[in-house]
Amino acid sequence: MVIVLIRSIILYIAVLISLRVMGKGEIAEMNAFDLVITFLLAEVASIPMENNNIPIIYGIASITGLVFMQTFISYFALKSRRLSSFLSGKPAILINKGKIDYKVLKKERITIDEIFEQLRVQGFFSIKDVQYAILETDGNLSVIPSPNHDSNSSKEFKHLPISLIIDGQIINNSLKSVYKDKEWLFDILKSNNIDNYKDVLVCILDENDNIFIQRKDIN
Repeated sequence: MVIVLIRSIILYIAVLISLRVMGKGEIAEMNAFDLVITFLLAEVASIPMENNNIPIIYGIASITGLVFMQTFISYFALKSRRLSSFLSGKPAILINKGKIDYKVLKKERITIDEIFEQLRVQGFFSIKDVQYAILETDGNLSVIPSPNHDSNSSKEFKHLPISLIIDGQIINNSLKSVYKDKEWLFDILKSNNIDNYKDVLVCILDENDNIFIQRKDIN
């Protein structure tokens, strides 16, 4: 038991030193490339911990090799924007000038519900308050509010914004929650020169009972 404890402490220190050598940026950003290295570090450190028959030097050697590769590749990534983009990816603009970019959405495999959830987390309950939403390479969503959005103002909502149509599908439960039916919804669409609800990317009843509609063919 004492041997296991000592080996665990040594490997813990080795992993801790490795993370410090790779730099604070690696821990803070955690893009796909960094996640792979982090998982591999955890894996190679756990094997000598679990198996006393494996010399601990093997684990330290594996950790050292991973840190060397990480430092080596990161150095060249700083020198080459093309390599950096390949390893870390590029930020993706999900909302551009107040409109959801459907093509980017499909490319990044993100649902509209996921966007709305992230916007709510950051205090944006209406898409009208968002000018740009950028998916960063570390998976975080950066939001630039629209010029008329005042984050310090206290707003009294009649209700939370409700999605009536998402990606060409009518949300029946949402209609019921506001005591409306499909005929009412179809009338709204017709008044906006939309004949088929399947052509709608999003249709939202906002907090003040105003309708926000975006077609699928609008970027």
